[in-house]
Amino acid sequence: MKYNGVIENKLRLLEQKIEEIRSWDITSLEDIKKSTLIRNAVERALQVAIEIMIDVSERILALENCKPTMSSAEVIAKLEDLGVIKESDKYIDMVRFRNFIVHRYEYVDVNILLIKNCIVLNLLLMK
Repeated sequence: MKYNGVIENKLRLLEQKIEEIRSWDITSLEDIKKSTLIRNAVERALQVAIEIMIDVSERILALENCKPTMSSAEVIAKLEDLGVIKESDKYIDMVRFRNFIVHRYEYVDVNILLIKNCIVLNLLLMK
């Protein structure tokens, strides 16, 4: 796989964003439920992290000379078709989570972090 500097920079930014979230010392969903400040920060940080994932995915497809897709979920599925990732479903769930918090921003139920197969909460709790 041929990567360019843009992809490498985006991946570094993604790592920084994940480390930032982990540094908040969130140990459970209750920690998020208790504080609107933490909940809002987590929602925004996860949105940015997932946007980076989507952007990197689109850049990889462009480097592979693939035609543009209609949706971010299709971008992720195409990466699996190309053998770049395995088990695209968990990444597609992350895209759906991002879509939900972007388009249903007026109220995001904290329990959405528990979507089956969505690794959002695991991302927070992994140390």
